[in-house]
Amino acid sequence: MNGVQLRYDYFPGPSLALVLVHEMGGMLESWDDIIPLLSGKVTLLRYDQRGAGLSEKPRTPFAIGDAADDLAMLAETLLPDIPIVVVGAAVGGAIAATFAARHPDKIKALILLAPATGLADEKLAAAKANIDKLEHSDVRRTFPGKAWIDLSRFERIRLAADPSSLAATWRMLADLKMGDVLRAISCPTLVLGGRHDTARPPEHLADVAAQIAHARFAVIEAGHILAMDAPEHVASAILSFLEECLAEKNHL
Repeated sequence: MNGVQLRYDYFPGPSLALVLVHEMGGMLESWDDIIPLLSGKVTLLRYDQRGAGLSEKPRTPFAIGDAADDLAMLAETLLPDIPIVVVGAAVGGAIAATFAARHPDKIKALILLAPATGLADEKLAAAKANIDKLEHSDVRRTFPGKAWIDLSRFERIRLAADPSSLAATWRMLADLKMGDVLRAISCPTLVLGGRHDTARPPEHLADVAAQIAHARFAVIEAGHILAMDAPEHVASAILSFLEECLAEKNHL
């Protein structure tokens, strides 16, 4: 699809479909704890982004638009006649937001979990150093200060990531400028943050939500990887938001 082979999981259900877009360093298994909580209530589609999991790993740079086009082709192929809601986590949130801005006719609602919108100036130098390490080494040696015991589930997944592809995704993040994209989003949107997220704290995400017309913003008890830290809270927030959209505006 879109010049790259993508691995995906499809769970048929009612006519509304949720497309789940994982975080940088993750894969479709990042959503394992969410799937049982949503299964049967909606149709579900999750996939490995290009360069992640078991999807193809081209050795070329890519931009956020390429990732959004991957999502568009996947949805067009597998969900051609089903209204879709896209749920994006971190960098997956940037991809979901770009898709929503580019394809307002294809998306009914948008849910962003601690979305990435670029890197602050003070973080660029460290990010570029990590990109260089990944391009010449591996994930373990890129984060040498980490004690490689008692890892979180996300850290175990990231440790298996392809270093070159992870570097390419990180380079994409470093180049992001999302202001115009956020202002172009017109569908109902929920921005969800983790109270204990140090990567994208609630005050930062409140500013992101403020750039999206009529977006709702909520905070749950979680860290940065919301779907792994607090799957029950995330699933509940998703279902409540969809019910409100149906009841209030008949968007879905």
